[in-house]
Amino acid sequence: MAKQMVPVKCPSCDGENISKNGIGQNGTQRYVCNNKNCLKKTFMLEYRYNGCEHGIEAKIITNTANAQGIRDIARSLKISKQKVQDTLKKRKNS
Repeated sequence: MAKQMVPVKCPSCDGENISKNGIGQNGTQRYVCNNKNCLKKTFMLEYRYNGCEHGIEAKIITNTANAQGIRDIARSLKISKQKVQDTLKKRKNS
């Protein structure tokens, strides 16, 4: 039985010039984007922790704009309260 090829695209730039970049601590394959203009160089297709998912910070900002509290956002997105607080602090300083 042959392994099927999975098409991999960079979540940041949608580029297809991707290389394998070892294996993460939890046994998940890591990838690196070879596009020089890409902001996010390494990524995984599946993350164990939802706080590392691509686009989670935008969801936190959107939920904050909809007047949700920190605990409510953390509960609904299944992430830690500290991740929500760190994202909001980073957004405030920039």
